Amino acid sequence: MTYTEILKILCDTMTVSGNEQNAHEAVRELTGDCFDEIYTDTARNLVLVRKCGKENARRILLDAHMDEIGMMVRAVHEGGFVTVVNIGGLDRQILPASDCLLWGEKKTIPGVFAATPPHLYGVLSRDVPSWDKLVIDTGYTKEELEELGIKIGTPVSYKRQWTNLLNNRITGQGFDDKCCAAGLLCAVMHTPKEALAGDIYITLSSGEEIGGHGADCAVFGIRPDVAIVTDVNFAAAPGVSADESAPMGDGPMVSLSAVTDRKLTEKILSIAKAAGIHVNTVVEATTTGTNANTLVYTQYGVPAAVVSIPLGGMHSYNEYLSIDDGEAFTRLIQACIANPDLAEGFDMITEKGGLA
Repeated sequence: MTYTEILKILCDTMTVSGNEQNAHEAVRELTGDCFDEIYTDTARNLVLVRKCGKENARRILLDAHMDEIGMMVRAVHEGGFVTVVNIGGLDRQILPASDCLLWGEKKTIPGVFAATPPHLYGVLSRDVPSWDKLVIDTGYTKEELEELGIKIGTPVSYKRQWTNLLNNRITGQGFDDKCCAAGLLCAVMHTPKEALAGDIYITLSSGEEIGGHGADCAVFGIRPDVAIVTDVNFAAAPGVSADESAPMGDGPMVSLSAVTDRKLTEKILSIAKAAGIHVNTVVEATTTGTNANTLVYTQYGVPAAVVSIPLGGMHSYNEYLSIDDGEAFTRLIQACIANPDLAEGFDMITEKGGLA
């Protein structure tokens, strides 16, 4: 399968934080028998393992989070109106008049956030409504919603849509972080087992948008020697600082940070250069905003680097990216996991927790 085909399958599935397991069966189906083992844990992580067949092989962890931002129903009101609370970092000011989906137990229905007409701005406040004042109009009665299984706790997401733009760009929802998850799956599936530099563990991790501890839980079962954490980063755009972003269509990004492992980061940059893959570096001095922030301090500590894809409209209902960046990201991951030097030179952890 191509990068774009995998991404489309992942984005068609609702995985608002707490619902990551919705995508697990789809991933199992699209990967077929490419992996030696696929398992889940109680933290809702999906772990895919591909062994290289070599003795004393290093364990290389590739992480991308599967959850997406969204909402949860907080109350169902008379007239079929619904109020919600956010799950993850949503911007309330973009919600009025936006489309959404309410994922009821019996049926998923569309809704739209009510918006104040501009004619009334002289009468009503123009301030962004608080969460308890943002109302979704469903067109149903309260009784009909209850029959459909839409109640307190029902997940709510942006409306699913996919639009092809010019210059090989697309818009949609859930690209954060399914664009990286698609790249990891595509890279490992298209790399011959005998070419792998070690045993590969992909974690499609849970809960990144609400604290980022799903990947930490997975580490305890894997005990990786090194980790490449992948996530989206800011695409260059008006109003976005140049030192925190990179041009879309110019390749993946690599983070320079006090959090990440310098040696592993330098290896990835060297691998990219040797493979002719252009990357941009971004300075994230004390935090990367990714699972790497806590993963490097989990269990005995994991040497980690961060590789990302530039994304526009992050956390909005119209995220957009360049397929070219996604495919370059995939090639970079392929080059990394096939490089025999990637995981060498790092201290091995013994069973008792000391350095070998």
